[in-house]
Amino acid sequence: MNAYETLVAVAALILVYGLVSGGRFGRHVTGPMVFTAAGAALAAAGFSGGTGSAEHEIANEAMKLLAEFGLAILLFTDAARIDPSHLRQEERLPARMLLVGLPGAVLLGLAVAWSLFPDESWWSLILIALILAPTDAALAQSAIANPDMPETVSQTLNVESGLNDGLVLPPILIVLGIAAGNGAENGVLSTLAGHLLLGPLAGVVIGYGGGWLIRLAVRKRRMTPLFQRLSAPALAIVAYAGAEAIGGNGFIAAFAGGLMVPLTLHRDAPARRLEDFAEAEASILTSALFLLFGALILPIGAVHWNVTTLLYAVLSLTVIRMIPVALSLIGAGLGRGAVGILAWFGPRGIASVLYLLIAIQAFGGNAPEELVSVVSLTVLLSIFVHGLSATPLATLYLSRQDAKRLGHE
Repeated sequence: MNAYETLVAVAALILVYGLVSGGRFGRHVTGPMVFTAAGAALAAAGFSGGTGSAEHEIANEAMKLLAEFGLAILLFTDAARIDPSHLRQEERLPARMLLVGLPGAVLLGLAVAWSLFPDESWWSLILIALILAPTDAALAQSAIANPDMPETVSQTLNVESGLNDGLVLPPILIVLGIAAGNGAENGVLSTLAGHLLLGPLAGVVIGYGGGWLIRLAVRKRRMTPLFQRLSAPALAIVAYAGAEAIGGNGFIAAFAGGLMVPLTLHRDAPARRLEDFAEAEASILTSALFLLFGALILPIGAVHWNVTTLLYAVLSLTVIRMIPVALSLIGAGLGRGAVGILAWFGPRGIASVLYLLIAIQAFGGNAPEELVSVVSLTVLLSIFVHGLSATPLATLYLSRQDAKRLGHE
């Protein structure tokens, strides 16, 4: 599948799915489900060009850039929607999940991977655990974006999913460097410093500076509404590229840049235009990525799927995610329902697909079979399981919350 065919397929699917996205079908069948299934159908029909062609496409720089820019714009948009007052009042919740739950999920994932795949190399097992640790809140957006969902839950999931993919990237790059035999080139500490310090710094400077310039231009009536909307993906990509140019983490920079939007534009009309276009642009890019995931990655991973792979995928979506999150929220003052929602809605999506692409490219298209099979099956199950369960579980949770309130009145 070449770039032209991909764009045509994405455009057609966006139009068709858009016609039913606002009805009952759209509430239960998510966009990622449709695009992944369409990609898999194209692969089954022979449009992916076979396994060899797929490996060539995956290693292609254009696909990598599509994935990276799509994720950067998505992170920017997620951050721009975060209410700063929530960060001041409820930062303990995402902090608990990121500082306790995320490392716990990686360690538990590594332990389970070691027990199920004892013949795999240690760096392959670590990559499995790291790549499947970050979450993608967009796959459960019908639940998170529900206006009745408590802000504590929705904002915490958005903050967690926005930050955890950037936090696991440095160790992924370090492990890949060691596996390729060049891990000592820059050193672990310098790599961590570059990603975790320079990335946020570049994002804050570019995001705040860009937002300030946009606000000034709008006040002086020098910037049209069209270019206010266009500035969203532009700022996201500039923040990403700026951080990468100085050795920082581009994804953390994109998220940090998005956080500056409400601080500089104060939720006025330019801020809404900027966020709306960024969301639309990111949706197109991520839709294309899910289509390519179904068409190119699934056929390679499916060849190696077995019962053990399925067991790890199921454990990854349940035990490996839910136990560390539940432990991290002990003493947070949340009810069991809220803890259950926060623990369950940890879908694996764009970040895991992107990091798998980075690993495949690092290995020259010859990544370990177990790595590709486990990650591809886990993401596939997550797309459908979390997508189908989002609306019913959100409805159940909200109905129980209403029943409790009525019981206290």
